[in-house]
Amino acid sequence: MQRLTVPHSGRLLVSQLSAYGLAAVLDTYAEDAFVGHDPSSLEMQPHVLTPLDAAQSGELVARSAAECEHMLEADLEPGQTGNSRRPVMWARATSSDRASGALRAREALLDDEEGSERLLAVALAAGLGAPAAWLGERPQRGATRLDGVMGNYTSDFVRGVLRRCRPAAAASEASYFERAWAGRLGPPDAEDKTGWSPPGTRIDPVHQWLAAVGLILLPVGLSGSGWGMTPCFRHQHGAREITLPVLGSTTAVPRLRALLQRPELSAPAPLSPALRAKLRSLGISELISFVVNDRSSSQSVAFSFGRGERTEL
Repeated sequence: MQRLTVPHSGRLLVSQLSAYGLAAVLDTYAEDAFVGHDPSSLEMQPHVLTPLDAAQSGELVARSAAECEHMLEADLEPGQTGNSRRPVMWARATSSDRASGALRAREALLDDEEGSERLLAVALAAGLGAPAAWLGERPQRGATRLDGVMGNYTSDFVRGVLRRCRPAAAASEASYFERAWAGRLGPPDAEDKTGWSPPGTRIDPVHQWLAAVGLILLPVGLSGSGWGMTPCFRHQHGAREITLPVLGSTTAVPRLRALLQRPELSAPAPLSPALRAKLRSLGISELISFVVNDRSSSQSVAFSFGRGERTEL
């Protein structure tokens, strides 16, 4: 088995999601993939174990990014340029009337994808959330609790992150992945646009792309009240955070997906002894939580996630 290590600190949410994204890509193409951590490491960089080497895994990452082009580049009004372009796959809208139109266009686009081999594109659409998930929230805050990007009301996660980073992933060659996952990359020259790290953090675009793909393992759902429910999201006393399991033993993608859906990860802190025991029985000995720093206003959406805090169970 080959160990592919994300080349950024595991105390950044963007790094954890990058590992999820890499594992999701491999799993989509029916390749074995297991996500893990080294809990004894201070920075706790996540890694993926797979029978494929770095070049073979990287080839699938580039292929998946190329296959997502059709879905991500589709606009509600073809022929527009610049900020006038409105993606069909919106992760945010500026008004509820536009949301209903976006939903119709979204369904038509997904119908086009049905039966194609672009499986990752369809899975990513589920991770972005549909406009129906905006009920009960201001639409500009996003379909999930993870898709906030810095910018004004014209911004959205598709334009701000996915369209920016996908071409870099699609064009990456084997030598890049061999250096990246062996820890031989130089300092990244791109600022993280996902919002999944403190402002000013630099993350290479390919791993920003993989982090966005990691949403596949955290698809948005709806509660009975119509609020968008994101796995691992905790909201209490005005504070919001995402809490993920620290995986001391490597975990296959289907089991990781199931673990991330566990309600215990969204339970208010401090965890009761019973909840701690439940998590330990699932093979989780430690959690890492990322607090949302929200600086949004009525005219803009601006939130990011702080460095992770570890909690032993």
